[in-house]
Amino acid sequence: MVAALEIAERRRGHVTVVGLTGRLVADDGDSSFANRITSLVASGSGDVVVDFERVTYIDSGGVAALVSMYFHIVRRGGRLKLLRPSDRVRCMLQMTRLVEVFEIFNDEAAAVRSFAQPTPVPAMVRRFPPGR
Repeated sequence: MVAALEIAERRRGHVTVVGLTGRLVADDGDSSFANRITSLVASGSGDVVVDFERVTYIDSGGVAALVSMYFHIVRRGGRLKLLRPSDRVRCMLQMTRLVEVFEIFNDEAAAVRSFAQPTPVPAMVRRFPPGR
């Protein structure tokens, strides 16, 4: 059995940094990542950085959860950015061309500061009506 994904969060001003440890996979309906992000957004945390430094593996289900949460946040006026993806995670993001969608940072302070600047929303997000 695969160990559960560990999720920790911390606030940096108005930005929530979500640290993941372990494997972000589709594992028998485990939706802890999606549930945590959905709860953060519902509580008013619209700007989120997901720290992938300790993610050892991501599968297609993990990528799907990440994309789903990206749309969830953006449609509600927030932003989701990625921090320190491992080579393995970065490879998956490149294969799926998601490096063109996500802003990716190697430094937490730079990622948090980036929220002070407006971020253009990729055309693929603008196509969908809000609330869908």
